Amino acid sequence: MKENKQQLPKIVSISLSAWRENSGIHTQTELFKFWDKERLAQIYTKSDYPDTSVCDRFFRISENQVIKSVYKRKPVGERVENRAKETDEDAKAIEEEHKLYEKAHKKKSWFMKMMRELVWALGKWKTKELDTFIEEEQPDVYFVPIYPVVYMGKLQLHILKKYPRPYVCYLADDNYSYQTCGKNPFAYIHRFLLRKVVKKLAKNCNQMFTITQTEAEDTDKLFGTHSVVLTKGIDYTNLIYQEKPINNPLRMVYTGKLIIGRGETLAKVADAVRRINADGQRIVLDVYAPDTPNEKLLSRLNGGGCRFMGCVNKDEVQKIQDEADVVVFVESLEKKYRMDARLSFSTKLTDYFRSGKCIFAVGDKRIAPIEYLQDNDCAIIANEYEEIEKKLRQLLADEKIVHEYGKKAFDCGKRNHDAKKVKQVFIETFMQSVK
Repeated sequence: MKENKQQLPKIVSISLSAWRENSGIHTQTELFKFWDKERLAQIYTKSDYPDTSVCDRFFRISENQVIKSVYKRKPVGERVENRAKETDEDAKAIEEEHKLYEKAHKKKSWFMKMMRELVWALGKWKTKELDTFIEEEQPDVYFVPIYPVVYMGKLQLHILKKYPRPYVCYLADDNYSYQTCGKNPFAYIHRFLLRKVVKKLAKNCNQMFTITQTEAEDTDKLFGTHSVVLTKGIDYTNLIYQEKPINNPLRMVYTGKLIIGRGETLAKVADAVRRINADGQRIVLDVYAPDTPNEKLLSRLNGGGCRFMGCVNKDEVQKIQDEADVVVFVESLEKKYRMDARLSFSTKLTDYFRSGKCIFAVGDKRIAPIEYLQDNDCAIIANEYEEIEKKLRQLLADEKIVHEYGKKAFDCGKRNHDAKKVKQVFIETFMQSVK
């Protein structure tokens, strides 16, 4: 589909994180990379500065500023420059914020989440500066991703009410059901409050994107929407599947985060690798992650053929995946995290499809990403910890399986995630929303 960039709608995205090209979170920048940057702006709520080629106009309401506004009672929020140079104060604020998020993710503290919502409820972020930014941008349509935090919904609803325009939502996780709450009372209170803002956003949006078909069906049933399934696209223009010799020992890599119980699942994979390697090294497992594991987890991810390699930038990740024989995808099987990915679809999977490598996946068969891999028969899957070692030994016993599932993963990506198709769907949905 050919389009004149000048005819594309003018969009303001109201997002959680700054658009950064070296970030592990780049779904939105991938979707907007073909848009006219003069017809795109972003409002976001982290302390980082943006660093992207897709857009040049940004308004930041950082969480650290909001916290200070509670007791200083001074309005916060400001225009920021793309690729701005960080001051020492900026760097300190960003580091503090990252540590706070990392701590909250590790402990899954619902009390901390409720305190965070209270801070935003009391903060002075409804400002003249924010109004001026929107008035100057004059958007045709808003892009409104739905997040698992109440304050983002309230910020989005505030803007939509004060400056009404058509808007397109994007729902990429289970941000509505009570299934992820367990028995924690704070989790239920938080989800009750979240459901109220999610319902308002979903029921009144002009178009709805979801990240999986399962989520589309749930969303349409709940809110009467007509959801469009949208994932990160893969550019297959110059890509062909190449069968490469298998390394000896077999090289496995994981490139992703360790949050919401994934670290424990990886540790179980590492335990199985150690047992297999007891009589000689047959597998090497390298784990690349931006998170800092605690000492206990770190010790389990090192030794016996396993290595924790730390964080690498986005450009290196592709090379690491291309040099592997098997790429590892994990979700938690622990009770408190088991259903957190019920409706999600990791962008890591599209990267894995592009690599044409055999995918080794661990996760509950009832969650969307595992269900997707199963339905498309494009991964070797362990649904329980006890199955991990058995499945790995099957890979070692017959290298034809490694090649077969590498080809199946590549073909699945080409069939379902071709960037040309994703781009066409993305554009047509926004064009339809402003009619």
